[in-house]
Amino acid sequence: MNHLIKLTFFTIVFIFIGCENIFNDESDPLTEQNIFILCEGNFGQSNASLWMLNPEKENITGPIYQNQTGQPLGDIGQSMAIVDDRLFVVNNNSHSLEEFSLGGDRVTHVRKIDLPGASPRYMAVYKNKGYITAWNVNGIIVMNLNNYTIEDTIPVNGLPEMILFHDNYLYTSIIMKPDWTADNRVMKIYYDGTIAKSFEVVQGPGQMVIQENKLFVASTYYGSDWRTNAGNSVIDLNTEKVEANDLGQTNDFGSDLIAFNQTVYRSFKGGIAPLNPNLTIDANRMIGHLGSTYSAAAFGEYIYLSETDFTAPDTVYVYDLSGLLIQNYQVGAIPGSFVLFIKEID
Repeated sequence: MNHLIKLTFFTIVFIFIGCENIFNDESDPLTEQNIFILCEGNFGQSNASLWMLNPEKENITGPIYQNQTGQPLGDIGQSMAIVDDRLFVVNNNSHSLEEFSLGGDRVTHVRKIDLPGASPRYMAVYKNKGYITAWNVNGIIVMNLNNYTIEDTIPVNGLPEMILFHDNYLYTSIIMKPDWTADNRVMKIYYDGTIAKSFEVVQGPGQMVIQENKLFVASTYYGSDWRTNAGNSVIDLNTEKVEANDLGQTNDFGSDLIAFNQTVYRSFKGGIAPLNPNLTIDANRMIGHLGSTYSAAAFGEYIYLSETDFTAPDTVYVYDLSGLLIQNYQVGAIPGSFVLFIKEID
């Protein structure tokens, strides 16, 4: 392919081998069920942090990177991706990836991968290649995860946000146009980078989740008066039909979508609530009673919600599927994303 139009940002990819637990060799042990929490930190303060918990235990581990290196994790911890026994943290304003090994009996930082000036957002993996959305590239960086070389860049003429793979296709939400005004596209792309189709959804598409071969999309955008608007869309991946509901001006919706119990939920007010068939929210079935929900996730039998005042410490709350509060944990500033790693313990 000839998609290397933006690779002037990435002619050199810097890779640093991390220090392995030089500060505390016993601080970050893995258990059978490991929930990683990435705290964004405050813009420009390089105070992102990584934490780990088992919802069936009271203690929490972290900040992991600082424990091992004595250094801050980065500036704006945006997202995470797990590939087999490797954890990748995407740092947006540090323009980097941090890789951790999960193959032993504890979490170990192994390397930093710099993407100078890229503004990376989210990462998905297919056939040992990382597909990384990057705002300053207006495209998707394709990285070989064996040797960490950048093999390609897929241009999307906008700022790509969330990214996932399904049935050999890549789907990415284009949250803004190159001039930073709201976009309204979700793009379907072959894994080789060829554009297959573009879908029009509610403006400002971000988080996405697939349920029963339907792609649900959460949107947030600003109107001409700079007030927040929200909406939901769904793409039937069999028929490629799009349904969209722009809910207009509202501050009630968060950005996260969660699929569990054959239902799609969106973060809403102080918890999460299921979407109705017409893509409105069923507020009567809300789980969680926080002041406001900053981020949300669900794995197995537990739901995870975070609340922030944008200053550390902040709090993560764990609920069971009935909505009963099970645990709460203090973490760093602005807990924004969660991933699960299951490990077999002898």
